[in-house]
Amino acid sequence: MRTEPSLLLPLFRSDGQRRLLARVYLAPDRPAPLSELARELAIDRGGLKREADRLERAGLIRSERVGRQRFLYPDESSPYFRDLYALLVKAFGPSMLIGPELTGIDGIRAAYLYGSWAARYNGEVGLDPADIDVIVVGTPSRIAVAGAARRLTELLGREVNIWISSDQEWEAAESGFLQDVRQRPLVPIDVRSNGAS
Repeated sequence: MRTEPSLLLPLFRSDGQRRLLARVYLAPDRPAPLSELARELAIDRGGLKREADRLERAGLIRSERVGRQRFLYPDESSPYFRDLYALLVKAFGPSMLIGPELTGIDGIRAAYLYGSWAARYNGEVGLDPADIDVIVVGTPSRIAVAGAARRLTELLGREVNIWISSDQEWEAAESGFLQDVRQRPLVPIDVRSNGAS
């Protein structure tokens, strides 16, 4: 379980702890049993259980048992809940919160975080990202995408810039901009349920 702390917010004892807290706090509507969380977060099951036990003893998460399975939830009664949630949203929310916002927009085939936020997320040293850059691939409504960017900016507390690229532009990557984007770190965003063809 011991991994290097994230460069986005190096407060957590390990990246595994950060991933677990971000998953539990930022997706409480999608609880999963420990075995599924271990697979999803790429953390060995024993390490995940020890970390969950540690976080529950600290009062940051709570668990519920359904049969033999244990599900984790944020402990909203904790005096740290609101502040920890706000930190997790600002530092790690983009990778988990942008997808659900984009899934309601038809015509998006793929989406990626790029730029300084993606670089920090992937472990590149640098300054704290001032904004969040997203590229969507497909033919979505520009008005719908602009509305999503406004809502995400408010939710994440950082300006969210969304660039639209057609499938052909993305695949050809002829422009200097797209060549640069594709050569730098990208963080895929799950937009599978958006109904795009």
